[in-house]
Amino acid sequence: MNRRPGKERRITYLDDELIEARESEQPMPFDQLEQKEATGFLLRIVATLPPRQQEVIQLKFQNDLSYQQIAKIMKTTANNVGVLLHTALKTLRQRYGEIAGDFIAFKPRTTE
Repeated sequence: MNRRPGKERRITYLDDELIEARESEQPMPFDQLEQKEATGFLLRIVATLPPRQQEVIQLKFQNDLSYQQIAKIMKTTANNVGVLLHTALKTLRQRYGEIAGDFIAFKPRTTE
């Protein structure tokens, strides 16, 4: 078989340390289950928000859009997007605190 120069397949051999490091990056089954339960729990709380707050949460955190992009989609201002997002997150924190008896209390990240 004729191959063009420079197009040979390159084989990379992985050493044991790299393989072990990759395996340790994979979540354990229990961690995956816990993550799935936490996600479902959060989605149930988000579902209690008014529709426009649900929409702004989805556009910001699931679609990673900017305030300006969200404002264009929702036909509002970027400032109003900020207000909707702030109100939604405040409500989510409050409801999470009320409902999450078995979960660790939410503590917002601080940038220091």
